[in-house]
Amino acid sequence: MFQKVLIWFLLSAFFLTAWPVSAYLPSDPLYSEQSYLAYINIPQAWDIAQGAGVTVAILDSGVDINHPDLKFNIWKNSKEISGDGLDNDDNGYIDDTSGWDFVDSDNDPSPVASPEYSQLSISHGTALAGLIGSVANNGLGLAGIAFNSKIMPLRILQSDGEGLVETLVEAINYAVKNGADIINLSLVGFEYNVALENAVRQANQSGVLIVAAAGNAESDQSAKDLNIEPAYPACYGNNSGDNLVVAVSSLAVSGQKSAFSNYGADCIDLSALGEDISSLAYYNPAQGLNNYYSYNWYGTSFSTAIVSGVAALAKSKNLSLDASDLTILLKSGAENIDALNPDFKGKLGTGRIDALKVLNSSLPATGKLIKLNQSSAVYYLDSEKIRHLFPNQNIFFSWYNGTWKDQTVEIVSQEKFDSFKIGQNVIIRPGTKLVKFQNSGRLYAVSFNGLLHNADSLTLTELYGDYDSRVVTIQNSFESDYTRGEKLSGLTYPDGSLIQYDNSDKIWYLEAGQKRELTDDSLVLNGFRSEYIIKNVNSDFYYNIGRPIKNLESNIFTYFLTK
Repeated sequence: MFQKVLIWFLLSAFFLTAWPVSAYLPSDPLYSEQSYLAYINIPQAWDIAQGAGVTVAILDSGVDINHPDLKFNIWKNSKEISGDGLDNDDNGYIDDTSGWDFVDSDNDPSPVASPEYSQLSISHGTALAGLIGSVANNGLGLAGIAFNSKIMPLRILQSDGEGLVETLVEAINYAVKNGADIINLSLVGFEYNVALENAVRQANQSGVLIVAAAGNAESDQSAKDLNIEPAYPACYGNNSGDNLVVAVSSLAVSGQKSAFSNYGADCIDLSALGEDISSLAYYNPAQGLNNYYSYNWYGTSFSTAIVSGVAALAKSKNLSLDASDLTILLKSGAENIDALNPDFKGKLGTGRIDALKVLNSSLPATGKLIKLNQSSAVYYLDSEKIRHLFPNQNIFFSWYNGTWKDQTVEIVSQEKFDSFKIGQNVIIRPGTKLVKFQNSGRLYAVSFNGLLHNADSLTLTELYGDYDSRVVTIQNSFESDYTRGEKLSGLTYPDGSLIQYDNSDKIWYLEAGQKRELTDDSLVLNGFRSEYIIKNVNSDFYYNIGRPIKNLESNIFTYFLTK
């Protein structure tokens, strides 16, 4: 028996029945009711991106795919032929032209008004979809945050707001396989489920961003600290290297945490407005549902949808961004609100989301480590999405401290791996090791740009003392990654070396005829291992003094990582 996943609401919503006369720029009559757009600088962000080319999957109580203010932004499965009773794209779902109903196992993802339906629950998915993707400038109703995006509707919850984890897992897998860029999960449960975590992890590794709600307090109860009582899927992964989900708490207009919103330093990534939200409603007169629009939505469900909408704008600006990239941009594009929330300092993520700041942010000029699931080969993926192979672990650990257990290596799908350009292989870190190739007994010191300097044993002993521990072997096939330079003399060390003189605790980095002192934590920040330091160097080795090294420098630590 699978656990149920529940949607928690705090307050009711009130419904409208008609649209006023249209206006232009925007021509949406209810635009004036969308104060939350200006609150997070959405209008300014629209000058940069509007969501084109991005698909957001809404996994919820169903979406009104025929709603006049949404139907033109409903995702279409172009590989499926409508009404022919066949699974044209062989994805396991017949005639899934506009999503899927995983509750009733049919191709209509619209809400279903069962006898026990809740008016809030039955419109919940449609309201989320409208908040993100309502068509703009059409003379009707509202403008979605990412009004040029596409909404992939996947019904996983019954009309009373409850559903099964099994259904949620199936829908996440469907969204990933059928081209969703972002998955909005405005739902929560409080029991860990390995199948759900695996589905979330697979989505993340496929580059699909999952945005999930922190959850709301139940009636007559206090909001939960998710560090003490984790909620899922919001708390899968963690915020220190394995961030599988962007988890969102709710704020009032004041910037203070909503009374109903859960929180927690280990789970929450950022916060967004979750009070007094206007959006769409499920329209079905035959069931007595006569309203197109709704007011006064409250809950982390809507904070989550706002973040999904902003993520769609960021993705639209740069379609090459994957889940980890978007997570970095979303978290960096937030305003710190600790001063407004002294009782929740550090427990509301990086702060209140600002759409303009997100879109104006850029990824650090750095990268990450990646590998395929069934391969031991590790690559450095740089900020230009170019992958660089580490030919062996000796080369890898000339750049990084610790052991393999200390490294964060992202597993990527074959499709994603193949989308990255192939770059130069990583070479041994200059100044650290002495190398030899399998087909030769010669030893080389390595300086910048892979320049090899052959040296005899006498010279190496003069420079390094007992040098055996510095020698590493590189496969013959990678010899072409290096260039032969002048023979190493006993009068100088290769660029990139770390030296420490007799009777001194100062550590110096050698670069272009200068020595630069490593101060503060710069040894660790630049990825050096203490074993690289050449100690007891004679003072006869003279170098001009350059500026000190106080922080990480990318020209020194070429393959530094995004934290």
